[in-house]
This record gives sequence, structure tokens and C-alpha cells, in this order.
Amino acid sequence: MAASITIGGVAMPEPKLNGLKISRNKIWSKNAGRGADGTMTGDIIDRKWKLEIEFLPLTDAQMATVEAAVEPAFFNVTFRSPKTGKNITVNMYAGDLTCPVYTYVGGKPRYVGVTVNLIEK
Repeated sequence: MAASITIGGVAMPEPKLNGLKISRNKIWSKNAGRGADGTMTGDIIDRKWKLEIEFLPLTDAQMATVEAAVEPAFFNVTFRSPKTGKNITVNMYAGDLTCPVYTYVGGKPRYVGVTVNLIEK
């Protein structure tokens, strides 16, 4: 079964095999760090989701869909949570969208290796 990711209610193209990495990044308090004895101190104040996505080869139209979806500063992303096994919706922003052009077939580009990171606001 393919990974189902929607951005702003729009279904995204399928990620490549092993092309979706989901993580929860810990946000530590200002006083966090290692003490003189090497012991970690501090408090976790939040955990934020991060999706690292690499898509299957994309057509011009699919590339336009992805680019339009990640253009706003912030947007809602729905994906399956590995924590609960259920779909969740999280407000996120996008890192840089990388769009390698593999070839031009019939004057239209074919994008291979398109990547983007989505980070919880």
C-alpha cells in the first residue's frame, strides 16, 4: 500500500520505495546540555514531526502539484502516524524543494529524485 500524504487537502504523488522518513524531533529547554560530569540535564518542552520525502519520478503536472502545495509559508499535512497507526493532520512548513530534471521527453521535463522536508510549525 502506498503512503498517503495530503498537503492542504491535495493528494501528493507517491513517495519512492523507502522515500518517506518520519521522525519526531525533541525540543529541549534553554537550560539543556551536558554537565561537567557528562550527565545530560534539561527538559523536553515539545516534540515536532518531520517528514523527509523523496518522490517517484514526476511528470511536469505532478511537479507543479507538489510545488504549489509547499509554496505557502504554512499548510496542513495529513499522514499516517507511526505512533498511533492513524492519520493525523499537522501544521507544517517546507524546507527547500529540490527538483532535479532527469530528461526532457517530447519537450517536457521528467523529474527524478525530487525531495522536500516538511517540518511541524
